[in-house]
Amino acid sequence: MNYTLHLAHINDTHSHFEPSLLHFNLELNHTQYRLDIPCGGYANVASALQQHRLNAKQAQQNSLFLHAGDSFQGSLYFSCFKGQANATLLNYLQPDAMTIGNHEFDLGNTPVSEFLSQINFPMLAGNMDLSQEDQTKEAPLRPHKNLYFYDNNKKIANYLIKSLRNDNHQVPIAIVGITLDLMQKIGCPDPDCHFLDAISTTRATINHLHQQGIKHIIVLSHLGYLGDLELAEQVDGISVIVGGHTHTLSGDFSSLNIPCTGEADQRVNNTLILHGGQHAESMGLCQITFDQKGVVSHFEGGVKFLINNEWQAFEHQQVVTSEQHQEIARFISSNPCFHQVESDQYVEQLIATDYRPAVAKMRKKVVATLSQPLTHVRLPTSDLPFGSEIAPLVAQGFYHSAQQKRNIDFALHNAGGVRVSIKDGPLTVAEISGRLLPFAIPIISYLISGKQLKLALEGAINNATNNGIKGSGNGSYPYTHYLKFEYDGVLPANHRISSLLLWRDQQWIAVNNDEIYCGVSSSYTIAGKEGYEALLASTDHVDHHMTMADSFIEFIANTSFPITNSTNNRLVAAV
Repeated sequence: MNYTLHLAHINDTHSHFEPSLLHFNLELNHTQYRLDIPCGGYANVASALQQHRLNAKQAQQNSLFLHAGDSFQGSLYFSCFKGQANATLLNYLQPDAMTIGNHEFDLGNTPVSEFLSQINFPMLAGNMDLSQEDQTKEAPLRPHKNLYFYDNNKKIANYLIKSLRNDNHQVPIAIVGITLDLMQKIGCPDPDCHFLDAISTTRATINHLHQQGIKHIIVLSHLGYLGDLELAEQVDGISVIVGGHTHTLSGDFSSLNIPCTGEADQRVNNTLILHGGQHAESMGLCQITFDQKGVVSHFEGGVKFLINNEWQAFEHQQVVTSEQHQEIARFISSNPCFHQVESDQYVEQLIATDYRPAVAKMRKKVVATLSQPLTHVRLPTSDLPFGSEIAPLVAQGFYHSAQQKRNIDFALHNAGGVRVSIKDGPLTVAEISGRLLPFAIPIISYLISGKQLKLALEGAINNATNNGIKGSGNGSYPYTHYLKFEYDGVLPANHRISSLLLWRDQQWIAVNNDEIYCGVSSSYTIAGKEGYEALLASTDHVDHHMTMADSFIEFIANTSFPITNSTNNRLVAAV
């Protein structure tokens, strides 16, 4: 007996509540066009969902709507409202389940706990072990009834059960949420929040479900595309993986000149793998038929960009003629990569009245006027031998903010925490919070020995330059305030910081290995990410309840220009 499910799915929405203007290149009748279309947004997602659910109801079949994680971060809406706006809008969309992504933890566990108290749908993180969580802290996760975490007694993921029906016959379908087991390395969860191996947890859970006679199983994953391929290969018996994290588009988008990562109907080890793109620009809208053993026997539909009639087309930068416009309109209406909808008016009005005014205010509020552009590079270059012109200023902002609460010796920030260069002229709150420092990550002060500080700097530069290790990228390169180092990459490991000086009492003094210093960094860096493992030895952490962007806004608004970088760190020899 076969069972058909109408499945809608999104992932990595990153607080992009409004449509994103996308540019597509297409060729029609040997003519090249550029198509500019506002895609997605929660009002369009809501409208597509309403039709999706109606289609399932009319066919007397079941429907599901799943979110594969990373709802937080990424836009000014998150900068303004954190998880509250996400909770309100997602409650209206009514997902059947959502899994936790790494960016949900960028501000630690407290915002996740607050989000859980606001939502009315299940949050799945079946490999999150909360058995050691401190229940006396401000906002523990474990008490939340709609959080499905690891079951330490059964040694499996807690899972959600829904139903599939065919006429009057029903079978259960299980939804298992699995997130990144390396969460502590790339996210900022609290230390008492642990993540277990994704593959072994999934395998144990699938075996348990099979023993219960449940064969229809969806894994809602935030492991990324390659992680999902490996999961499907290593674990038998998964019907469908609905994934996120890598912003992958499942399907053939060659008609829009978009490279294809995964096929619309991609199977590995009899498991269908689906990814829905990013930023609520697109969503998966499909019908899946399962056989009695839970294997997908038929698939139709796929990931589609959500659009309405507000688009423009250009040929050689000129607006197309009316005849060309009609030809392109026919192409859009027949192209399976697009799904045309009428925006949901309730969501439109909610965003317009409750959220957009605060974002508009940020876009208008000028905090400084720059007399010259400031360039950001991650590593020093021949043109910029001391590297970024902005990152040291961000670190200086950390210093001044933290100095209000305790006596700070230095500030340290990683290059990847700064995202763009800044042009001259007015600098707005929106530019800082939305583009320069878009990740709403708090700053933390701490105590650390001179020896561990040297190891942290060396580890970060080793990682950034792939010196003796396979690094995770040059975003780890350190920028500082009141701290000046020289790094010699040809020296033996653990001895490559050939000079480390601290500005104190109007002079540069050598950092002593055995002395304890007070520094300030982002909570991301403090968590030992990307070569900063030595910072895990730091103690006496103080949360200054200020994000990186807030700190920089406060600093730059009270700073005279032009600014010079007096730290002047040097790479004597990168490798």
